[in-house]
Amino acid sequence: MKNKVLIGFTYGDPSGIGSEILCKTLKRYKFKYIAPVLIGSSNYFKQIQKKLKILNQSQCQCFKSFNNKYIDKVNYKLGAPDKSSGLHSYHCLKYAVELANRGDINAIVTGPVSKEIINSAGIKFSGQTDLIADFCKINKNDLIMLFVSKDFRLALFTRHIPLKEVSSKINKKDLKKYLLILIKELKKWFLIKNPKICVLGLNPHAGEKGLFGGEEKNIIIPVIKELRKSGYLVYGPSSPDATLAQAGRDYLISKKQKYDAYVSFYHDQGLPLFKALSGKDGINITLGLPYLRVSVDHGTAFDIAGKNKAEPESLIYASRFLDELFGRR
Repeated sequence: MKNKVLIGFTYGDPSGIGSEILCKTLKRYKFKYIAPVLIGSSNYFKQIQKKLKILNQSQCQCFKSFNNKYIDKVNYKLGAPDKSSGLHSYHCLKYAVELANRGDINAIVTGPVSKEIINSAGIKFSGQTDLIADFCKINKNDLIMLFVSKDFRLALFTRHIPLKEVSSKINKKDLKKYLLILIKELKKWFLIKNPKICVLGLNPHAGEKGLFGGEEKNIIIPVIKELRKSGYLVYGPSSPDATLAQAGRDYLISKKQKYDAYVSFYHDQGLPLFKALSGKDGINITLGLPYLRVSVDHGTAFDIAGKNKAEPESLIYASRFLDELFGRR
């Protein structure tokens, strides 16, 4: 049997539900090909376990940890985040990236954090994906946020920006580069020989030949045509309402998706459907790194932190996804 792959797990904001869902995942999911390690304070994790009584002593002892002087001690109050908890979640993520960059761990699974709380600590923060890009000294536009549930994959062209800025971010050079990265990463991690990509339109009905906006006619269609000439299976721009409606119907009856990935131009174009369909079985993957970063598809849930009410299904799904992925290699 081959050696297990080390996967670093962060719990996100210590005042949230991250540590609770991690405890429950360790209890409910049997890892086969990967070995989870904690990137955070082992003392804090033991305190949470003592309070919630989810794991037995032997299970806690088997869960190894990495920490440093910035994350060994934690000042926190469950359900009451503050600058200290925000700063702690920042340092845990930073250390996880350092370990992955050195090759000490093979992938990162991140727990939920609060953008508001991290910003309150004086750190400019728009999301973990962008922060990882900064830590790795990678252009954040070279990273892709991919949401996955079963074979439904949704990639975001833009992430956390105001809606009024989306159109200005779409140009031929960046769109072509984005699609080529997406295709390369789907081949690398999902072992899809020639990924079939559906690019959604930006405007209603994909612009209606310029009637509702010129982005499709002037930018998106020329890029797709160029890639098709090079042999890539890129289609669109497709009318978002009809295309996603069909994707949703197929998902609900467990019918194979028509495309290997859908490209959504802005955050709330495709994500409402994805989250409605996936429920607890959705994850967020960062593509474009030398390794994978996987995240739960939910927030910190400060209102139920420490009450033993958090559901770990998204983290279990993330664990199973990585387990199966590395098991195929």
